[in-house]
Amino acid sequence: MHARTATRIGRRQQGGQSLISMMVGLLISLITIAAMMTLYKTMVEVSSNASRSALRDGQVSAALLSAQMDLQSAGFGVPAADSLNSKLHVRDAGKELVWRYKAELTASGYVCSGLRLVDGEGLYRFTPKACGDAQAATWKSDERHLLAGSAAFFTPMQKDGSAFASGEQEVGAMSLAPGYVFSLKGERQCLPYMQQDFSTTPAAAVGQQLALERSDASSHLFLACLPNLAVTI
Repeated sequence: MHARTATRIGRRQQGGQSLISMMVGLLISLITIAAMMTLYKTMVEVSSNASRSALRDGQVSAALLSAQMDLQSAGFGVPAADSLNSKLHVRDAGKELVWRYKAELTASGYVCSGLRLVDGEGLYRFTPKACGDAQAATWKSDERHLLAGSAAFFTPMQKDGSAFASGEQEVGAMSLAPGYVFSLKGERQCLPYMQQDFSTTPAAAVGQQLALERSDASSHLFLACLPNLAVTI
């Protein structure tokens, strides 16, 4: 009799899985999968944003470097007696910069080039053209090309190809935000790699400095020395 009772108890204890236990297990599995999918989506979005930001940062950095290299021609071959404004001119409240230099490809020998900042679009470079004075040089709208576009000019796209919703911004991307202007700084010694000695002030050649900075001078994108516009102090 004891053996029969033990057998009945064992059968009741080994009854197997119930429908409720299977539903509970299924619910836990779905919650786990949903959490993993959310994590995966977040990682994909972060990676996609980082890729776009890195690409735009590289484009802006390359454009700023190209602009600084072009600026090194400012004043090249121009007589020292000519006024600074005839060789390098900042206008339109700092949004436009024009410079003149010597070029043998033109009849007059002098060429003007320039840069233009357009808020909401980016940094443009003017096509070099013959000129006699940086202040008088002008260009048509089709005589410029874009060096670096701002985030507002190129509509950023999400990973699925759709545009960001109104008010959303691409996180982490460097852009030529509104508020930056070209600004002439005081004449400084412009030897490369910090070779100049600021502890003494002997007579030495100094060059004009130019900055691309915020209008309140709180930060700048670059600060370039223009040795061809040098004077002696």
